[in-house]
Amino acid sequence: MKQNRQLKVAGPETTNAGNTSNDFTGRDHLFVSGQGKGAQMGKWKPFSDFVLKNLVDNAEIINGEALLPDNGQPVVAIASHGPGFAWLPLAALVGKFFIDSGNENIIGGMYPHKALFLIPGLKKYYQKVLGTPTDANTVDDIVDLLKNHEIGLTGTAPEGANCLLSFDEYVAPFRSKGMIAAAIKADASICLMAHQGAESWNIKINLPFGWTVPLTTGLRGFNITLPPFKKISQYTVLCRRYQPSVTSDDLNNLTKREARLLLHIEIEKIRAEMNLMTDEVKELSKQRTRVLSLKKPRSRLSGHGKTPFFPSVTFPSDEAYGL
Repeated sequence: MKQNRQLKVAGPETTNAGNTSNDFTGRDHLFVSGQGKGAQMGKWKPFSDFVLKNLVDNAEIINGEALLPDNGQPVVAIASHGPGFAWLPLAALVGKFFIDSGNENIIGGMYPHKALFLIPGLKKYYQKVLGTPTDANTVDDIVDLLKNHEIGLTGTAPEGANCLLSFDEYVAPFRSKGMIAAAIKADASICLMAHQGAESWNIKINLPFGWTVPLTTGLRGFNITLPPFKKISQYTVLCRRYQPSVTSDDLNNLTKREARLLLHIEIEKIRAEMNLMTDEVKELSKQRTRVLSLKKPRSRLSGHGKTPFFPSVTFPSDEAYGL
């Protein structure tokens, strides 16, 4: 069986993303039993090792330094979900990057869809291994964690259940918008993440003859999630810092309605940027695949369109602005 031993990390796109702050390191920042609000990134190692050894042949994270806290500010990662389990190697790469770059003591945690916690034992696994802040239930809870520097990295894939649907763009409309609101309200750094490679773990069923699903504005079909039944030949992740045009001070000077409208505009800009980043990753993945096809196979782990509307009666929105 092939085994992956090294992580390839492309050079940074920013000049100061690699500067870390002691605010986020050391045992002083462990929570009680390390569960419920976050966990040290080093605890991701069993998960990362398993995924990158058994499910991926070649993986690469580009500009991973954009994920590291700098200038004393924590980072909120907004990642594309992709169909089914397409996000799985991304989470593994993030954990390995933090460990290999000497930042295993940073407190981190990811927010999966709440439906995953219905699977017996999975909630406890997320608490212990992936640092899910399950005791932080509101936007304001997350804002407090970020402002108090109790957590250095957190994030989510805001498409939520829309990953089950086939849209014109790879990054589907966002359903869970609270994490973006929390990042802006806490003036945290924002890192966008786009990826390609695990789409084979999904069956896309689109309607024939260019038809669209009734009562929608362009929804083409559905995604059927498959288990990770085979290894991915090439998986590529691109990270990039995003500077929102709105700050916490801006929100404080607005009414709740005005703040929600302003956040909605920012969220649509983020989604558009992530779709453009996905286009970049697709080209990069093609280049990597062409290079690999010319080489003898070997074990190596290398580190716009319209927005369709799906009626909320089918998938109720779980957005939470905390306003």
